[in-house]
Amino acid sequence: MLKQAKLAVLGLAAATGMSRLLADSSWRQQRLLILCYHGISRYDEHEWDASLYITPERLRHRMRLIVEERCNVLPLAEAVNRLQSGTLPSRAVAITFDDGYYDFCSVAYPILESFGFPVTLYLTTYYVEYNRPVFDIMCSYLLWKGRGRQSLHWPEALPTPVALDAIGRQAATNLIKAFASARKLSGQEKDLLLGRLAARLEIDYEDLCQKRVLHLVTAEEARALSKRGVDLEYHTHRHRVYRSRELMFAELNDSRARLESYSAHPQHFCYPSGVFLPEHPGYLADYGMRSATTCLPGLCAARTNPFLLPRLVDTTGMSDLEFRAWLAGTASLLPARNQPDGAQSI
Repeated sequence: MLKQAKLAVLGLAAATGMSRLLADSSWRQQRLLILCYHGISRYDEHEWDASLYITPERLRHRMRLIVEERCNVLPLAEAVNRLQSGTLPSRAVAITFDDGYYDFCSVAYPILESFGFPVTLYLTTYYVEYNRPVFDIMCSYLLWKGRGRQSLHWPEALPTPVALDAIGRQAATNLIKAFASARKLSGQEKDLLLGRLAARLEIDYEDLCQKRVLHLVTAEEARALSKRGVDLEYHTHRHRVYRSRELMFAELNDSRARLESYSAHPQHFCYPSGVFLPEHPGYLADYGMRSATTCLPGLCAARTNPFLLPRLVDTTGMSDLEFRAWLAGTASLLPARNQPDGAQSI
């Protein structure tokens, strides 16, 4: 009901020219829209999780809309500097991707490159080095792939058989993650567990691995992306944050060591899954970061805390009307629920 009301308001604003006036206003010129993406589907990933994955066609279409709306796409570092100095161009936009899935390298970046758009990749480095499927999301994906079965009977990890409907799959994902966590399984042990889950569901796990489904880029690919102009930035090493300053700094040090080995010069941070605690902005400032982005929707203004920058998480469920309204700034004036970013723990 609320969404329909918002769409009606946005449609009226577009039809009457109000959105165009706002897009061309000094108010919009003083604000920055940071876009957030995660995965670009190579197979059926968008059918599995439409909040995490969009199709290549949709990404290409979104980039065309950015051109049509006469937006100025800036590198993130430049955008943050010009936001704070009050020198943004009209309709300023920055584009970011989270995590660093292989599909960014193979699908997304070629599309962005064809438009000449700069992009920041917030890279989680653990699964760059241990280049196997990301455990949590592959667990969810395998259960979705096996949804044709009525239930999963797996005494090793599940106390009772679980139905493979949507509710049951989520419950099974949580139970399997808890099983791995309670036993403190290593990355290799969790990967073996995924193989056993796939076998239970009669899915060819090694075929998915050969296709690099839900893999991150390799270190060599990260270096190649950096050489081609992709801005590689902090997304932690293990896709987690800590309340402890000491543990948080250790996590950042682990991430920095890898990023610098990929020829990156990181200064900007993205909270994994959009999760942050009150202590984190101070920690990041002390560490020497220049900015940090969240998954809270909104436009950035000069007065915005640079360590709590909002972003628009673009998903399959967002209409062109809504997307254009965010580019113009109109959508930011309406009440908004906090958007889930679709990311799951690595």
